[in-house]
Amino acid sequence: MHFFIPGQLLRICCVFIGLAGSAAAQSPTVIAGKVVDRPVRNVSLSWWYDPGVSLAFTQDTLLKKDSFYFRLPLSVGRQVFFYADAGSGYQFYGLIREGDSIHITMQGDSMVFTGRGAVVNRGVYKARREQAQIPLPLQATATALATVYRQQLQAGDRVLAAYRDSIPAVTWALAQAHVQGEVAAKLVSTLWKLPPSPDSTLEERQVRFYQQDILPALPSVTQLDTTAMSIRYLSYLLQKAEADYFIQHRYECNNRAIYEWIKMHYSGRFRDKLLAHALTLGFAAGNQQEEQEWCVKDYLSIAQDDACRQAIGKLYGRSRKGISKGSIAPPFSFPDQQGKMISLQQFSGKVVLLHFYNGSDSLEKILSEMKNCFTEGTVSFVNICCNGATIKELPGWLLSLDAQHQEVLTQYNISRYPALIVVGKNGKIYATRPPDPAMDYGTALTNIIYDALLQ
Repeated sequence: MHFFIPGQLLRICCVFIGLAGSAAAQSPTVIAGKVVDRPVRNVSLSWWYDPGVSLAFTQDTLLKKDSFYFRLPLSVGRQVFFYADAGSGYQFYGLIREGDSIHITMQGDSMVFTGRGAVVNRGVYKARREQAQIPLPLQATATALATVYRQQLQAGDRVLAAYRDSIPAVTWALAQAHVQGEVAAKLVSTLWKLPPSPDSTLEERQVRFYQQDILPALPSVTQLDTTAMSIRYLSYLLQKAEADYFIQHRYECNNRAIYEWIKMHYSGRFRDKLLAHALTLGFAAGNQQEEQEWCVKDYLSIAQDDACRQAIGKLYGRSRKGISKGSIAPPFSFPDQQGKMISLQQFSGKVVLLHFYNGSDSLEKILSEMKNCFTEGTVSFVNICCNGATIKELPGWLLSLDAQHQEVLTQYNISRYPALIVVGKNGKIYATRPPDPAMDYGTALTNIIYDALLQ
């Protein structure tokens, strides 16, 4: 995800009150704030423990005299990510621990953090901002991109190092995973961008490039149960596992090979969460059925984390029907807001995110931010209203399903809303069951779309 620097002022006051009691007790958490110098009608807040495994909690509140107020139950001793969104660029993606409080002032092109718990968010914000100051190269070659990503990782390390003695070790490791995970994954991905050569030396150049230009710059993050809370870090580890396997065996690996690699190199609940993330992405991408089924059955027999095991078991039950990765996306033509017929075929050559929804859909803000992550013209967001009124604020194309095209819901196996499907540039299904964007504010789904663009 990206930080947006607003030109107006948003103040968010987060007050977390700790209650004495057992580990099972809950402490009321108050997140209050004030929006100044800009008409904002409502603010939403999301927070989550395990992205991709447990659901995110989301609340919306109308502003009263420019102020908002949230009261949340936060388990004693727990640490969570939260996302505060007042719209129009007023967003912050931060980290808070039970019992802490923060006060955030957003004004002009900067953010100021005060209060107990502010230090980690100040470090995260400054590190991400320093990374954003290093622009991508005009020529997106593997070498040029790797150079920029290494510089961004170094910038993140410099900022975070200044906060290391001011933050508990566990919290600092989680902040590092959050800040560096996304950039590290991009650095690893440059391995696959090396161009082929007529002398058939690609594999040798890939090994040399990985060992000299990628590995030395990768972050060394302490692997803790809490570190696995960062979905950016988990996605990076999956990419690194694929690269490590390739470098060692010199041939492309399948999903089962990656699964076995992770089993061998990780342990405990961290391994459970990393494997759960890999299997979740496998379901989303429509991995080869027999291969995926073998991995799932093995996982259900070894996983120690109950929440992860239940989440994968539920996905496995849903996976036995519907379209699969690699199949041609069923064609359709729906009228847009002006009555013009829009067909799936006209998006050929672009990655398409199909968003089936009804009148009560709640993904408008998340999808709008996701769309801003991609270069104009590369990804088409196609929103299909299947019941109720069209949501005009959704990004991209706004289509309506009429009575004559109800069979499309059957063809795409749409049984609940919202439903999301990724179609590749070649018109074939790329992901049939992407992770719910509400669980991680679209991070995993954004990564899947990025992968589809590389195909």
